[in-house]
Amino acid sequence: MQKKKKIAYLIGACIFTVIALAAIQGYFIYNTYKLNEREVNTKIRKQITELEDHAEFDAIKDSWMGQTGKLSEGYVYKKIAKKEYLRLIQKNQDSLSDAMKRYMEKSKKPGDFEIGYSDYLTSLVIINNNKTDSVYNGKLLIFDNKVKSNNEISSSTGKWQNTNESESDNPGAVKSKYVLSLKTEQYYSFASWQKTILGQMAGLLLFSLILMFFVVYLYYLSIKNLINQKRIADIKTDFVNNITHEFQTPLATMDIAVKTLQRKEDQMSKEEYKTTLSLLERQNNRLQKLFQQVANVSVNPVADTSSSIEISCKEIKEIIDDFRLSKPDILISCQQIKEMITLKIDRFHLNTILINFLDNAVKYGATQINIELKSIDNKFLLSIKDNGKGISPKEHIAIFDKFYRVEKGNLHNTKGLGLGLFYVKQLVEAYRGDVKVISEENKGALFLISIPLQ
Repeated sequence: MQKKKKIAYLIGACIFTVIALAAIQGYFIYNTYKLNEREVNTKIRKQITELEDHAEFDAIKDSWMGQTGKLSEGYVYKKIAKKEYLRLIQKNQDSLSDAMKRYMEKSKKPGDFEIGYSDYLTSLVIINNNKTDSVYNGKLLIFDNKVKSNNEISSSTGKWQNTNESESDNPGAVKSKYVLSLKTEQYYSFASWQKTILGQMAGLLLFSLILMFFVVYLYYLSIKNLINQKRIADIKTDFVNNITHEFQTPLATMDIAVKTLQRKEDQMSKEEYKTTLSLLERQNNRLQKLFQQVANVSVNPVADTSSSIEISCKEIKEIIDDFRLSKPDILISCQQIKEMITLKIDRFHLNTILINFLDNAVKYGATQINIELKSIDNKFLLSIKDNGKGISPKEHIAIFDKFYRVEKGNLHNTKGLGLGLFYVKQLVEAYRGDVKVISEENKGALFLISIPLQ
């Protein structure tokens, strides 16, 4: 329990560290984005300053100013109404915009940004005979370069004021003076603003993502290795406990039998004497079997294909009969699809595979076992189906691991060392075969072994 808590704390600490690193990295990326944004903005403003500081730009501006001045004179002397006056101011918008577009395309230099430029009239006031007339207040487009986006940014403002003199239509009339005051505001827009900045930061973003992935992957490997080490340590602990229990029973039985022979040899009948000796022999065989099982898994088995054997239900009947001597209540059946199957395999290895599967089925509650032999697509197929308590799908891979048992911990209702299926898998793979299990809890188990015939 303490180890599980430590691993949980470690996983939590790793997650917190990754989140903290991601937040710090995000903060630095955000600051870098803002810095690049300021740099781009500075370059654009410099580009606009250079555009506005040119005779051709002044000519476009002066053209509008001149036209506006003439229209103002007509408005002052009531030759045109206010609405008409504003409409006429806008009338030249397209021609001025075309001129601005040609000018900006011609003056564009390598490295300049593709920007939109707009000039707006924000205020128009006429002062005549000490009377102020606010003709317009708002945002009226004067001209642009026909490249615009939704987000326009103010770059500068301008104010122009001029005193004009004009004669009325009546000959000999005194010249009249009026003041024309204009306010304008210039805007720029940059459609690919984010794309440009992110493009400049592409290397940094890629490096940050790779670094973050690398950190997360290292944490993942570390936690995975820690969990695997804990699992291996738990399996080894279980193995020591299980093997201690497995050895303790036959040793205790042999100790009692030996003491019985030593103390009561003269008082024992022949039958009792034979029974005691038989008990010693069985426990001795059990110990040897346990030792051999541990020794077998320490060395990878080597396939023996020097000779072939005929496999049939009749051939394996002896193995089944010997097994049933110690398990008389178990019903074992065998079906054979083909009369005789020839396979290059050592008979001892085949016996070991069958005995381990039969023994495993009985250990986990099976009372009926069905064996099926057949050959398909030049492969020998052996299936062993039982009605035991079954195996959870999440444990299907683990059951073939060394020392693994479905019942974990210091539990001994099911005897064994967790080596049988591991050794079977090694034997089958030594003959270039494959073994798999199909099972669910409380629905029995089906083991399938496939070995090439050649």
